[in-house]
Amino acid sequence: MPDMITIVVRGCFCNPGACAKYLGLSHLDILSNIEAGHVCWDDRDILNGKPTGAVRISFGYMSTFEDARKFMGFIVRSFVSLPSLNGHMYPLTPRSIPVPTEGLERESARYYLRSISIYPIKSCAGFRVDSWPLSITGLLHDREWLLKSTSGEILTQKKVPEMGNISTLIDLNLGILLVQSPRCKEKLQIELKSSSSFAGRDQMDIHSQRYDVHGYGNEVDIWFGHAVGRPCNLIRNSGSKSYLCSNKRTGGICRDVETTLSFVNEAPFLLISEESVSDLNNRLSSDTQKGSHGPAIQVNTMRFRPNLVISGGKPYAEDAWSSLRIGTTHFRSLGGCNRCQMINMNPQAGVVQRSNEPLATLAAYRRVKGKIFFGVLLRCENSDKLEQDTGLWLEVGQDVYPSSD
Repeated sequence: MPDMITIVVRGCFCNPGACAKYLGLSHLDILSNIEAGHVCWDDRDILNGKPTGAVRISFGYMSTFEDARKFMGFIVRSFVSLPSLNGHMYPLTPRSIPVPTEGLERESARYYLRSISIYPIKSCAGFRVDSWPLSITGLLHDREWLLKSTSGEILTQKKVPEMGNISTLIDLNLGILLVQSPRCKEKLQIELKSSSSFAGRDQMDIHSQRYDVHGYGNEVDIWFGHAVGRPCNLIRNSGSKSYLCSNKRTGGICRDVETTLSFVNEAPFLLISEESVSDLNNRLSSDTQKGSHGPAIQVNTMRFRPNLVISGGKPYAEDAWSSLRIGTTHFRSLGGCNRCQMINMNPQAGVVQRSNEPLATLAAYRRVKGKIFFGVLLRCENSDKLEQDTGLWLEVGQDVYPSSD
């Protein structure tokens, strides 16, 4: 399905069947036009009171109301004489498709933390825990590693879908990162505190953030090369510094440069509501019943790679929150998370399945100014305690107290 408007001009001479279909012309009409000397692309638009050509436009799920409005404006300016009312024309007024706010949370609604997920290696699979410590960069060890090609390109599932089949697990008691891939017979164990396997320090610039990093030896890099099917290097973040101070959204990216970041795209935490995912699945089922999107598809919360999943209240209530408290930890909302094609990839049994969903359905009702938002980005407001390493933890089951002030 196209993601832009396409305009197809049909002429009756080179494509008589199309004109018969779109213009309601009979074959006798077409022959009469030809006998009158009409050919495609000439200036004879009307013959015998009927049009001789047609314009068709097509929309894809990435098309916006503004796209349609621009085309309609072109039609009105070029071909339509509008009636006037008291000397005034009827204007075409622009509008945007807002994020639905129907059913936002009430003060009496009870929310609680349903699950916590950590993704040690950027774009690889994560794991769930019942409780986990916080650090200055977010959840401890979350997105602390990434894979880089030998040419310096950062690898993600968008270009290397096989990364979604690399599973990870951190054992805090043993101080080990465990990594597994269906392409590798042996599991990989990486010590969290040992520096014996480091292969030198360097610096990297990612999204206006400068990172102090270090690599690993050949054994680790060769293992990941087999796992993703191409040569690459494992890189670990050992510190980051902001050198471009801005919290404004630019190009769809909202960099929280006031916070020390790991290898996240935008912010330290991503929060998803179970009720919002449930509403999305209802829409996916409804679209399938209407026959518009093929086989039935349902998604779980992990498809969106959230750190925090909450439950309670109504769908999309989190859109209106300016801040929230989970247990004794305070968070500030940085706005919605702009979604891309990555949520359409579903790793199953070692094979990554691709489709147009759920992004196509989200685009139909979660688009704002060309961006598709689902879930909210957060940063921790207890930075002073985190810097002092006072042992802040999040636990599944903790109450969530939102604020819309």
